[in-house]
Amino acid sequence: MTKSLRHALLLLTALTLVVACKDNAIPSDQLGTDGITQGKIAYDTIQGMRELTPGPNGDTIDVAEAVRIGLTLPSGSTTTKSYYVLGAVKGLNQPFDAGYGNISPIITNKIANRQMICYRLKSFKNTNFTDAGQLVPGDVVVVYGQIQNRYGAPQITQGGYLVTSDNPASGYTPGPVVALNESFDGSIGAFAIVNKKAASADVWQHIAATDDKQGYMSASAKINGSVEEAESWLVSPTMDLAACKKGAILTFSHYYMGNADNRDELLRVLISKDGGNNWQPLSLTDEMWNNGKQKRFVTATLDLTSYASATCQIAFAYKSTTETASTWAVQNVRIGEPEE
Repeated sequence: MTKSLRHALLLLTALTLVVACKDNAIPSDQLGTDGITQGKIAYDTIQGMRELTPGPNGDTIDVAEAVRIGLTLPSGSTTTKSYYVLGAVKGLNQPFDAGYGNISPIITNKIANRQMICYRLKSFKNTNFTDAGQLVPGDVVVVYGQIQNRYGAPQITQGGYLVTSDNPASGYTPGPVVALNESFDGSIGAFAIVNKKAASADVWQHIAATDDKQGYMSASAKINGSVEEAESWLVSPTMDLAACKKGAILTFSHYYMGNADNRDELLRVLISKDGGNNWQPLSLTDEMWNNGKQKRFVTATLDLTSYASATCQIAFAYKSTTETASTWAVQNVRIGEPEE
């Protein structure tokens, strides 16, 4: 099978292919033309391209959307922010320039027949291309840059660079697979609260970020000065940890305020391999806890590789008695392959 035919089939398959790199898989009817959805790439090639979650100043779009944005601009103007744009290299507007280390590819989304030039594109991390074979027609790529209306022809303007590529000669190295990454800075995210024994008020609450402190989730059954018996779990979405071929590592930051005598019985981290039907406790060493008398976040790291399945969940299971109601705070939960 030729490379161009393989990529054509790959892009067509992306219409119905679901990639479960992060959280729950994205239904195929929510995918864009090239298998992406606004806000993140849900597209994986046989060469091992990983899901890309852009930063706060960038959006993930396909070529058709990039062209649309460009045509809304006044002629000669450029967007103030940069975008991640997924497409396939149709051809080269300008060949490799060894003196400047850039290439000007024409990228397309093939199916909707939209295309645009990436003018004087640089290689990964805004470095120079060193060889003409690093970017060639047929490559499936993600580029990052500002969109410009070049007098009626939208393009990625000079200053853009390559982010991912399925060309083995490109030098692209896939990043670690991340199944879950929730800071709790702005909200509860994709987690859910499951009350096993309800209290008179919410046990788990989101604590909003301030100018000098990050947001987090906090649990306490001391309500209006009274200690109540309760059990409430903060439960993750289902994750495909089997996709973490290099191992699945859980890290999170937390602190508790309370008595250490029954800490491990009342404050537990649980894992399920079967979508929440059966739960097992994970063991935290004393070094993974603060001293219980001060609000000091510490980081816990646990190896989940032996639990890896396509339907994993974790839960921060809070419990209290009529005598003991600790406070437990959690933030920066990440599950995935080891960070490089």
